[in-house]
Amino acid sequence: MDSDVDCGETISNFSESSMDYEETEEYIVERILDRRRYMGQIQYLVKWLDYSDEDNTWESAADLDCHSLINSFESQISLKRGQELNNQYESKAKRLKIDPCLVVDSPFNHGFTAQEILKGSKNNGEISFLIRFCHLDQPQVVPSGIAYVEIPQMVLKFYENHCDFHDLNNRNNYIS
Repeated sequence: MDSDVDCGETISNFSESSMDYEETEEYIVERILDRRRYMGQIQYLVKWLDYSDEDNTWESAADLDCHSLINSFESQISLKRGQELNNQYESKAKRLKIDPCLVVDSPFNHGFTAQEILKGSKNNGEISFLIRFCHLDQPQVVPSGIAYVEIPQMVLKFYENHCDFHDLNNRNNYIS
């Protein structure tokens, strides 16, 4: 296959000796099958029209001129990744026995790092923590189930520093 590929157009080679174009075999992209990064460049696995799967080739994105097929493939990949991410959030929420929205909206899922647990509270039997995150102006309320998974050592240290283990009869709703 030629490395300069047009989608649905004839590929021509320039002949320097005769100063004219020679028509070559026409290669038409049927569909994009996969994507990879190779030597710093994006490449697509191309299925050629009227050729068997054995003739599929990896082509540099810069050499392809079938933007609609590439955009369609990229959209499918994004949708698939979004569904996989959604499934991960739902399974994590199910495992933690909390609302999936709380998992998705967690600052941990947006790459923020917990700096300090400021306060713990119990509301309707559910424990939550007010946590200060690096690079966020406002502290965020995080359900305990997420905090236990994401920052277990910080939660343990918070409990050690703030719980009064001597008075077991005091059932205050707030952990100071």
